[in-house]
Amino acid sequence: MAALNLASQSVLEGLNACLDHRGSVFVPELGRTFALQRGVTRIFACQNPLHEGGARKGLPKSFLNRFTQVFVEPLSQDDLEHIVLSTRLPAGGRCPPAADVRRMADFSRRLNAAVHGRREFGQRGGPWEFNLRDITRS
Repeated sequence: MAALNLASQSVLEGLNACLDHRGSVFVPELGRTFALQRGVTRIFACQNPLHEGGARKGLPKSFLNRFTQVFVEPLSQDDLEHIVLSTRLPAGGRCPPAADVRRMADFSRRLNAAVHGRREFGQRGGPWEFNLRDITRS
């Protein structure tokens, strides 16, 4: 799943057609129209903060108002550790010891504080983000 504010214009237009009075979307590659079932179909979308960069674009307020917006706090160090330790790995993979996961999450937290909080380094070429994905890749 990609963030809504990273979607191409054609995807946003198709989604808008689902959400407005038409309640359907035409897929030209298939030559078919797909209609939503009123009262049954639910659409969930996510959007990352614009300040995170990565080609994220601001979406029109009229489009965003079609959704109920829920803001989620960043994950705490405890959250990160719990998620990594409870992740199911592909066959043969094994999770690192809890002490190592704790050190990885702490390193990520300190790196974020140095770059975003105290702005000690990493100000060019950003914005940078250090998150759960980085920890799980480690």
